[in-house]
Amino acid sequence: MTTSNSSPTKPRRVRRLLLGAITIIILIVGATGATLVSRDHSAISLLRAGQEIDIGGREMFIHCMGAGSPTVLLEHGLGSNGHEWHTVQNVVAGDTRVCWTSRAGMGLSDRAPETTPRTANDAVDDLTALLDAVEMSGPYVLVGHSFGGYVVRLFTARRPDDVVGVILVDSTHEDQADVLRNRLSPAAWEELAGFLGADNPENIDLTASAREVQLLSNLGSTPLVVLEATEQSTDADAGGISSASATEIDAAMAQLWPELQADLASLSTRRIHRTIPDSGHFIQNDDPQAVIDAITWILDEVAEP
Repeated sequence: MTTSNSSPTKPRRVRRLLLGAITIIILIVGATGATLVSRDHSAISLLRAGQEIDIGGREMFIHCMGAGSPTVLLEHGLGSNGHEWHTVQNVVAGDTRVCWTSRAGMGLSDRAPETTPRTANDAVDDLTALLDAVEMSGPYVLVGHSFGGYVVRLFTARRPDDVVGVILVDSTHEDQADVLRNRLSPAAWEELAGFLGADNPENIDLTASAREVQLLSNLGSTPLVVLEATEQSTDADAGGISSASATEIDAAMAQLWPELQADLASLSTRRIHRTIPDSGHFIQNDDPQAVIDAITWILDEVAEP
């Protein structure tokens, strides 16, 4: 099933959109998918509603709601901690179990040893260890925002029999840096390249992570939803990127982003690709119903093959 720019059909049930009361201040680096998040006290209270689980010498945070199968796993973008999924989680928990985690060093999760930069595969190792520690098994619906798209795709490649659906929320594309390099001035590329190394809040080597994802095959007929934001901008105060370079990056990304997201949609023969009007990079904040509808479509596809 291939659909473009339309809402998922076959609604699971009539829902009320539950709005959260958490104030989130977000700085977005749209070209890289990076995020920096500062939290207020209510956000910290939400974090503490979950659990910190030992995954072998350090603890990782997980917050679950609801019951049922498949389990929906929500993977956050770079530099975030996951609590921005709260509205989506509150609604989806009415249908099935839904969980979000904080990667190493974010939120209440312990930092990983920093002897070398980490990659997306390290994040998958941690997620796998966490699921084993809480004795959680598939099937899973994986939802990845921004850099989290790398994590859910790598997880799917490792455990294809456990994954029944994938949702990419304005996901980073593994080729975007390679394409950008040919379209930016040397000065703008130099500034961006520093961030793409490991100069980011999670000590993640984004270049190495992209290479890991480039080795993956497609998703076959696994149900896939790609949600594409229509408004992105590079924050000149984040990631050491100057105002002039941010403007240049924005112009290049405005042309590239629709092409890259369409390419992600081509990963599966059973997919929906939606552009979300008036939404920035954090679609789960700007239009949480779009994410909820995507999850509902996959749950329906699983229930009615």
